[in-house]
Formats: sequence, C-alpha cells, structure tokens
Amino acid sequence: MDLTSVNIALPTISKYYELDLTQVSWLLMASMLSATSFTIIAGRIVDVYEAPIILFVGFVIFLIGTISCFFVDSFEILIGIRFIQGFGEALLYVVGPAYIRRQLPYEQQQGSYGIWMASTAVGISMGPLLGGLLVSGFGWHSVFLINTTLSMMGVIVLLSFGLVNRPLKHKVSNIDYYGAVFSFLALASLILTIDSSSKNGLNDGLFLMAFTLFLVFLILFIYQEKRSENPVFDIKIFRLRNFNIAAIGFFLFFLVNVGSRFLRPFYFENIKHIQPAYSGILMMVSPLIMLVVSTFSEKISRIVNRKMIVIVASLLLAGSMFWFSRWDRQTSVFELVMAMIVLGLSMGLYYPVNSFIGMQSLPITKSGMGSAAISGSKSMGKLMGVLLFSFCFSLISSNLKPESDQINIAFQSTFLVGAVIALLITVLSFKIRKIE
Repeated sequence: MDLTSVNIALPTISKYYELDLTQVSWLLMASMLSATSFTIIAGRIVDVYEAPIILFVGFVIFLIGTISCFFVDSFEILIGIRFIQGFGEALLYVVGPAYIRRQLPYEQQQGSYGIWMASTAVGISMGPLLGGLLVSGFGWHSVFLINTTLSMMGVIVLLSFGLVNRPLKHKVSNIDYYGAVFSFLALASLILTIDSSSKNGLNDGLFLMAFTLFLVFLILFIYQEKRSENPVFDIKIFRLRNFNIAAIGFFLFFLVNVGSRFLRPFYFENIKHIQPAYSGILMMVSPLIMLVVSTFSEKISRIVNRKMIVIVASLLLAGSMFWFSRWDRQTSVFELVMAMIVLGLSMGLYYPVNSFIGMQSLPITKSGMGSAAISGSKSMGKLMGVLLFSFCFSLISSNLKPESDQINIAFQSTFLVGAVIALLITVLSFKIRKIE
C-alpha cells in the first residue's frame, strides 16, 4: 500500500518540487535502501523473537514515519523520514514466509503463501486507487494518510489481544552484531555505487569511493559470517539449488515488475494525459488479477507441476513488458488493461509458487534467514528496478534527436529492456529441480 500509493503521486510531486524523474525516484528508493540493507538483520530477529512483538515494532516505526511525512514540506527531510520507515518495512515483510514455513504442515504451505501474496495484492491494488483519489482531491501530502490509518490499525489490533506481551522464543545470546553492521554497510555502499554510476559515470570520484567501500564491507561480512558461531546470515543456504534460483528469480522479477510500475504513472499522465485518480484505477488492474490467481495457486499446482508454472509465469512477464513497449499516444484503454491483465496473471502465478519452492528447500531452522534472503532479493529487485528503469529512460530520452517523439520512444525502449530481463528469468527457471 505504501509504495504503490506514493508511486502514483510521483508525477505530481515531481512537478511540485521541479525535479526530474531520477531525482523524484528517491522518494521510493530511500525506504527501499534501508529495508534492503536491514532485511538480513530482520531475518535474524525473526529467528529470535515471536512474531507479534516484531510486527508491533514495525507498525510503530511506520506510524511515526507516515505522520511525519504528512506534515513535512522539505523534499530532503522527506527522504530522511522515508529512509527510517524502511526499517519498519523490513520487520513487517520478513515475518510472513518464515512463519508459514515454520508453523504450518507441508500440505498447507503453498496455499498459505497464496493467501499471503493475495493480501499483498490487496495493498498493491488499493494503493494506486486511494492514492490517485487523494492526490486529485487533497494534494500529494494526503497519500501518507493511508499508511497512518493502517499502521494505527495494526498497533491497535496487537495491543487489543495482548500479543506484544509474549515472551522471547529462546534466550538471546551471541548475536552477530559485527555481521549485521557489515551487511548493512555493504548493501548501502552497493546501492550508492549503482546510483552514482547512473548519474555521473564510472570515472566519478563518488562511484570509485562507494565501490571501494562496497568491496571492503563485503569481504568483512563474508569473513565475519564464516568465523561466527551464530552468524546473522548463513551463506551456506545459497548452496541449495532451488533456494538460490528462487532468490535470484525474485530479484529479477521484482526488478522488472516494480521498475515498470514506477514508470507507468508517468506514461499515463505525460503521454496519455490521464488524471492521477484514473491513473490509479488503471494501476489496480494487475494486482487485482494477482489477487484472484494467487488464491488458486495451490489448486493449479495440483494439475501443473510447479516448475512449469514458474516458467509460464516468467514468459507472461516478458509478454506483458513487450506489450508495454508497443504503447504510444494512440493506444486504447482496452489495450492498456489487457497488457496489465497479462502482468497480473504472471504475478499471481509466480509469487506464491516460487516462494514455496524457495522456502521448502530450506531446513526449518533456517526459515528466518531464508525469509530474509528472499525478502532481501525482492527489496533489492525493487530498488534496482527503479534505478534501472529511471536510468534507461533518462539515458534514452537524452540521446534522441530533438525532432523525434523522445518521451514516447524512451518509454517503449525502457519497457523493452524489461522484456529482455524477464526472458532471463525463464532461462533460469528451467534449472529448478522438480518438487512433488
């Protein structure tokens, strides 16, 4: 709900602050950066504390952040607040897969992943609708009211049932604080490296410094995890073939999907001249289809093996991106909707089935770390998707001839890049070992 409601407000915010597409994208990327960097630590927390206290802390962080965002008018301060919100996002997001894997019997797990992803679909679909209506009627600051209400509901529910008073699962001892810090700094340096290279090129001093820091902290993190008795993240889980493929697949899938989601409102408003409220309605199509399909994923997997479902889903993703690349000023609303239906089918099939494939390959004692790794792959994919799509769009549009239809060609070419990346997911999916 957070990312999609803010996403729909970006064109308006861009005009308000007179920022280009790359600059305004940081309103999304700030929370993604901290969430991605903190995910590994959150996974360790899930293995130590009960879920209710983790959810409570996550909701409180989010609540404070959203209220602050509503009253702030400085773009730089907004970025700072969004960065802090990302810590709450990481806590909220990692809990789901770990507890499904740990507490439910095998035969119920894929159906539960479907329900979990369906609830995500509700947020993704309602975010653009409510965000578009609020931006059109009350201005862009109002989009943060959505998250405020939901965060308060989360806190109230947890307090009402006394869930925050539950004891620790087990005694906390020998927590790998050094590994947690090194992982955070390594990921943050990597993100800074990619961002600086996209803006200033590979010869920029900031890029060289950030890349050097990334290598240093990555080496320190690996060294620390190998020597620690209780590592914050067990690197060995990536030796598990299906888990490794699932994590990489999620990274690429979210890169393409969220990158395109970031760009689509700009196409709707700048090319088709659609108002934010109607743009929000259009952005609901894919998650609504995902909502329906994901709830039936367990039944579908009884007919079609899971490996084939993942392959078909990735092909549908590539097909939707190719369809997006054919959009222009004359494209009908019917074609816009049909392309996003294809994307929704892809999301509804891929998310729950790939979650099951990845988490089922893990020992149950590693469910927290596995959930963190998969959530981290998704978060990194979101962040890199926004970075890549904004970079490609800016690069392509700046190199076109003035007399050409720069904006439209830039949209088409960037979506085509997404189609190519989606085909890589298909190739990767053929390497999945079949799960009965």
